[in-house]
Amino acid sequence: MNTLIRSLRSSLKISNVVVSNCTRNISTAPVYQSMWFGTKRSDQMRPFNVRLAHSSVDKELRQFLDNEIKSEEQTSDKTHLPKTFEGFKVSADGAEVELTKETSDETIAIKFNINHSVTEEETEGVDKVALRSKPDFEIDITRGDVILGFNCSYANNFDNTELDESNDEVFHIDEVTIYENKYSDNKYALAGDTLDADLYDLLKTFLAEKGISNTFIENISDLSTQYEQKVYIKFLNDLKNFF
Repeated sequence: MNTLIRSLRSSLKISNVVVSNCTRNISTAPVYQSMWFGTKRSDQMRPFNVRLAHSSVDKELRQFLDNEIKSEEQTSDKTHLPKTFEGFKVSADGAEVELTKETSDETIAIKFNINHSVTEEETEGVDKVALRSKPDFEIDITRGDVILGFNCSYANNFDNTELDESNDEVFHIDEVTIYENKYSDNKYALAGDTLDADLYDLLKTFLAEKGISNTFIENISDLSTQYEQKVYIKFLNDLKNFF
């Protein structure tokens, strides 16, 4: 009898060990491993490859950008940004462009930024819409330590048609200010739309005598359009190389 009891106890111990081991294996084994045993198909349990998905999108982006670059290069002006423009020295730093001209008694600086400057305009021919850069711009005329500053913008109806210099307005004077050395927000600035009409016209004539006429500003738009397209193509190439 004692022998039978010892045998039963031994059997129970072995059973408990087996159950314990099975329980531990089930609780610690990864879910996909348990499923693999059930299906015998390890390929069904491979995790989703995020890199492959990104690579597919990257490839599509590169292809699109490559086509866009080729299209833009076909219509772009192959010449570089000129070093001089109608008597002004030209310099550029990224999206910013500056034109300067010095005389014995004053310096004229025209600054503009091509970012967000492109608008659509209707044209004749097959292509009904063309892109044109019309950036807001600043004109600073410096005499000694005193600076006469103009903030200007293109007229809404400016569309690069033939101009009547005496009547058509290519650009507006939005603001006029005068200060010494460096501008700060506490300097008084006069809005262009509150200027006396005669004073406004005289200031436009003053600028025209400095070479900043309607025709000149129209040509600035041509220069800005040419430069913006070059910067845009460079941006597309940088974007393509990122992917």
